[in-house]
Amino acid sequence: MMITDNIKLIKKFSEKLEKFLYNDEIEEIEDYNVKIIVGQDYNKKTFKAHLYIIRAMCPYFNTAFKKDWSKKDDDGFFFIEKPNIKPEVFEVIIKYIYSGTFSVDKKSPEFLFEIIIASDELLLPELCSYIETHLIKSHSTYLSQNFPYTLHISFDHSLWKQLQEFCLTKINKDPYSIFESKNFHSILPNFFKDIIKNDNLIMDEIDIWMSLIIWCKRQVIQKNFSNNQKIHYDNITRWPKKFKMIFTKIIKEFIPFIRFNLISYKDFFDKVKPLKEFIQQDIYERALWYYINPIIITESVYNRRLELIDSNLLKLKHITLICSWIDRKSETYSYNNLPYKFELKIRGTLDGFTASTFQNKCKKLENTFIIMRVKDTDELIGGYNPYSFEHDRWKDPSDFWRCEYRSFIFSFPSETNSLNSKNNISWMKYNHLNFSTELKQLESRSRLSRIDPNHTSNAFYISKNAGPGFGKNDLFLGDNFNLPSSCSCTRQHYLNEIRDESLFCIDEYELFKIIRK
Repeated sequence: MMITDNIKLIKKFSEKLEKFLYNDEIEEIEDYNVKIIVGQDYNKKTFKAHLYIIRAMCPYFNTAFKKDWSKKDDDGFFFIEKPNIKPEVFEVIIKYIYSGTFSVDKKSPEFLFEIIIASDELLLPELCSYIETHLIKSHSTYLSQNFPYTLHISFDHSLWKQLQEFCLTKINKDPYSIFESKNFHSILPNFFKDIIKNDNLIMDEIDIWMSLIIWCKRQVIQKNFSNNQKIHYDNITRWPKKFKMIFTKIIKEFIPFIRFNLISYKDFFDKVKPLKEFIQQDIYERALWYYINPIIITESVYNRRLELIDSNLLKLKHITLICSWIDRKSETYSYNNLPYKFELKIRGTLDGFTASTFQNKCKKLENTFIIMRVKDTDELIGGYNPYSFEHDRWKDPSDFWRCEYRSFIFSFPSETNSLNSKNNISWMKYNHLNFSTELKQLESRSRLSRIDPNHTSNAFYISKNAGPGFGKNDLFLGDNFNLPSSCSCTRQHYLNEIRDESLFCIDEYELFKIIRK
């Protein structure tokens, strides 16, 4: 007999058993000797059952109706009360106990959670596991949109291993979806701390800091402010002293897990410095010292989070676009599924800005990516070179052109220049992050310029006495990149202009080797 035939027989047997022993009309149940009273107040109902069946099929009832613990009413029936379980929920469970079957059809995720909570209490692990699988498979969007609740309820029940794994994977692989959720502030403190401590968290550190501020702010507001006050108290630096003290007490235990050395100095002065009164003095001074001398060895808590790029210039949204441009994707990659990792090879503020330094460190390097910050404007300009910048014609010192059809150059607009702002904290008015929107805005405002198909032979200008040259002057760095007018940007061999002004100098640049994961 085929397995499918066995399944059909079991199903028919279950249906017949349920129909015989447990009719939809409760009053018609024969030979019952147990009353199960569920619900409370106006939503209360009595279910009739058979003692030996519910003891055999449900471990909870097996224990509850042991000889020493069981109770009888005045009519001689065994009875038990479960006021915390709704009648409509228990009706599903009692039918499962009698038939061994359960249908998820037309059941909302909210109702399924009520069933699984009751099933867990009644020690029905098979039913719990079945509902877990269905929730993850068919209602993952709901679980994500209500992540704080999913996280809390899953780890509040030790046997819900599938939902726990779903939550941990979500934290590791898609943290922005958590912090973008409108109710992320309802994440419990112990879970929130575990999240920001996570070495595998794929988030920019400044976004972790901003999320922490928003989360702590909401904890104070919900418990201490009236509705009409919430409008006026977004700016925590202007709060009354008593509320500042509450905020400081809440945030104090989380701050040691923020890795300030992973925050750019501009973001630090923009989004951290205005809030220094809430940061422990020793931690704040240590963070400041890092910007004075970034080579110093910091505590282990300041280790770089795994999977993130070692960059003072680029954030995750930049890297997401760059990876998509490299692979010519019509739709942008998901930030948590990028195909490349970026290995830092040169940093101007550490290695210097001369062409000789660039040439020496570029030897034998292929498939590289350069990013630079324009002095005074904070624009980010860069380019991708699938081949090499090395002048490898040792017998011929003259400059030459290198052919390539995959290269491109680009520019990203400057973000708010915090050093010119005394107290730029407008971001605190938001109740959650919005990485998706920021990524779309960056994509729409960036300028991408690929090599002109008619000029692939002029993709790179290789010189022993200069830095990288994309085209002739499409993007060219001279001998000393940080000197006035040492760099130029004028369209010749690439398709589009990436900058309105031609001459500029830079105050930072980084070169990365791109490695496919």
